[in-house]
Amino acid sequence: MSGTAGSGRIRAIPGSRASSLLLPGGLTLGLLAARVAAAPPLSDPLGRPLPPDLHLIAPSSYVVLSPIYSLWDGVAMLSMSRLHGFLIGLALLYAAWRILRLLRRRRLDLREEGGALVAALVTLAVFVGGGLVSHRPMMKLANVGSDWAVVDLHSHTNASHDVRGTAMGGFDTEKNLAWHRRAGFDAVFVTDHNTTAGLVPTDVEVALCRGREVSAWRAHIVLLGGELDSVRGPYRRDWTGLRLLLADADTAYGALAVASIPEYERNHWGRLDSLVEAGLDGFEIVNASPKANELTRARRDTVIALAERTGSFVVGVSDHHGWGATSMVWNLVEVPDWGSRPRQLCAGILDALRSGFPGAMVVERHRLRPDDWWPAWLTPIGVVWETWRSMGWGMTAAWLMWIWALWVVGRTRYLPSS
Repeated sequence: MSGTAGSGRIRAIPGSRASSLLLPGGLTLGLLAARVAAAPPLSDPLGRPLPPDLHLIAPSSYVVLSPIYSLWDGVAMLSMSRLHGFLIGLALLYAAWRILRLLRRRRLDLREEGGALVAALVTLAVFVGGGLVSHRPMMKLANVGSDWAVVDLHSHTNASHDVRGTAMGGFDTEKNLAWHRRAGFDAVFVTDHNTTAGLVPTDVEVALCRGREVSAWRAHIVLLGGELDSVRGPYRRDWTGLRLLLADADTAYGALAVASIPEYERNHWGRLDSLVEAGLDGFEIVNASPKANELTRARRDTVIALAERTGSFVVGVSDHHGWGATSMVWNLVEVPDWGSRPRQLCAGILDALRSGFPGAMVVERHRLRPDDWWPAWLTPIGVVWETWRSMGWGMTAAWLMWIWALWVVGRTRYLPSS
């Protein structure tokens, strides 16, 4: 009897091994296919060629742990609609997994299913929470060139109400600049909501530039440079108030005015020309905030065409509020020989932006976009695929190492005893 049972177990091992290879084998084929269909990790939304040596670098710890860090980056760069699709897709994948498992076992254990559901929800919470609050290694823009400054034109500190009242309440100016330094920025415009209290000098080696985000009538206008401490006016009342702010930005405050996404898209799409006529200097065309990351390529290109026609500049911004460790977009602004006069960097950036449309080059990371062909319910798979496509061989190797190491550990755990 024992010999029969033993031989039965031995015959079951090859089939079990073959089925256990499906997941790691499929992931391996997917990773290799992504290398064949590789996408540039960086691009300019205007379609211009980037500086030839420009690239992203990652700390060695990021590369080694890239299966978790790269996925955190991929999810952090999703739009709000894609985040909803990500959660829906995860729920569908979980349900499909449990149903297939039930069909194979032909036995329903409610206690086991309840435990599995709790474990899945805890895992998701840890994944999301870790991505939001951990100060982990970051991808950094490198090899820009000595005459180019890497700039963020819209960011926040705990002087803003929507930072101060959250778990990021300790995100002060020093931490803001430190975050930007880790991502490769040379200069940061701190643009807190309706205040300049965040413009506090620090010892961080990133230029702190003056800015302010003003709440106007159905719009957020980012003011760059100038005398911003006394920005006051009936700017929230109506269309006339908004136009007055755009005029005052130049004449009263000596600042450049930039329209922020998503407000201009949602509330003023049909009168963008009128905003420029009233004194608007530039448009955000990339904004890393999930709710502002919904701008489709077609609408983005419409704004770019308008800016080129009117001589306005276009920029990409982090709109960072302290959450996460993913930089999605940078601006390259040409300020010749700025390294020899770093105290003049902010002024040099503003001078370059005043030149209008050619004032800044936007550099954005490859990601799953809201208008990509992937349906919302397949967002989890789309995130993985687009993340893989933009990775180099180093991170691909790290993924493969973890996939097969976990397979070996799993096989060792479930080997039959002698």
